[in-house]
Amino acid sequence: PATATDFPQTLADTGAFADLATLTPQPGIIPFELNVPLWSDGAHKTRWFCLPGTNRIVFSRDGAWVAPIGTVWIKHFDLELTNGVAESARRLETRFLVRTKDGVYGVTYRWGGSLTNALLVDAGGLNEDFGIHDGGTVRKQTWRYPAHSECLACHSQGAGYSLGFNTAQFNREVRCPDGPQNQIRHLSDLGYFNTNVTGIHTLRALAHPSNTAISLEYRVRSYLAANCVHCHQPEAFCPT
Repeated sequence: PATATDFPQTLADTGAFADLATLTPQPGIIPFELNVPLWSDGAHKTRWFCLPGTNRIVFSRDGAWVAPIGTVWIKHFDLELTNGVAESARRLETRFLVRTKDGVYGVTYRWGGSLTNALLVDAGGLNEDFGIHDGGTVRKQTWRYPAHSECLACHSQGAGYSLGFNTAQFNREVRCPDGPQNQIRHLSDLGYFNTNVTGIHTLRALAHPSNTAISLEYRVRSYLAANCVHCHQPEAFCPT
């Protein structure tokens, strides 16, 4: 769309979800998981992607994958209002990132306490304060719903547009309909890549900070790769 007024005004209007109450996506919108999720002020995230038509992802063993024009990534955010208590989680927003011939654009939908629908956030973004119960005290946390232009600061061409859309992040076991399976192998078997991926056991994988079976140095490097590299590189731009 040329302007913000052209975007669907509600999350339901996007048609991305078959059931908003359970966040069940429409067929063809594929869930995925990352080895080291980007830190987002303590929020928990759920992720999906969708490819246009019969187009495929250009696979790379070491660099960012190349997604075809028309690819859509969706990321949903929940925030625990009491730290460590999953039942206290509140729906915050659901973001869309869309690949175009010129790059990407992003929009977000704010739930605002609803469990059935979310509303489009204005082009300028929005701040919202929450009281977080943390260790017997209540602290204020300001959540930022990004402006359309803010998405481009990190989702740059140099970063591969969608952060984490690469082998080192996807190379992990996930739950599949027929049981646990390597995520890259699963997507390859389904035909989502431009090639049949082989040698899965030789592919690099980032290590989660809590995985003490991996050296501390590699866990730190993995955290930096997930949280810092997309800005701190020659082809990227981030505000100071």
